[in-house]
Amino acid sequence: MQVVELVRKYIDLSHFWKISLEEQREILSRLLEDICLLYGIEGVSLEVDIDSIMYRVTGGGCYVPSERKIYLYKISLMTFLHEIGHALLGSSERKVTLWAHKVFYLAFPRLYMENVRRGRFFHVVSLQELEKFNEGIK
Repeated sequence: MQVVELVRKYIDLSHFWKISLEEQREILSRLLEDICLLYGIEGVSLEVDIDSIMYRVTGGGCYVPSERKIYLYKISLMTFLHEIGHALLGSSERKVTLWAHKVFYLAFPRLYMENVRRGRFFHVVSLQELEKFNEGIK
């Protein structure tokens, strides 16, 4: 699955969360460009604005279709994937949630399961749902 390979290519678990915000922003921007290229969509951009109030209001970020822009208010791979899912799949929260969880799970299964165990994800998805879901997974 090419999208999973792209995530693994750009996100190095050994140091991604230790590098500077600017480096994280640059990596996520390049990952976004490559995912958009893979899916054949143009003009989607990323803005990272660390803001604890907006983080609480939005759940971490949002995709604004009229601007074709993803806003992240905290660096979070799951939120990043979720918002890309909106750009790819539209407004269905269920589809987007399943897409983001599936990509994260396939890219980093141990980290995914650790985050589930610790209750770190806003949305809960069963492994059975993940196994069945394939919409939009390239």
